[in-house]
Amino acid sequence: MSIEQEVDVMCNLSQGIKEAGIAEGRNEGRAEEIIETGYEFGLSEQDILERLQKKLSISLQKAQEYLLMFGKRTV
Repeated sequence: MSIEQEVDVMCNLSQGIKEAGIAEGRNEGRAEEIIETGYEFGLSEQDILERLQKKLSISLQKAQEYLLMFGKRTV
């Protein structure tokens, strides 16, 4: 593989990583909004988890991670 080809591969790889990071950031922002709204409307954590899974097309495990990140915080 030539140096030019290697550079192209590395650029494509870094672009893919950047795009994945942006998508994850968007999902985190949406998850935070879903969780906050769920609590405001008095939904149970189970209902919030189900909404996260449905709205974001994510696994239960990922929904639980978001709930831990953005769930009720004590001050």
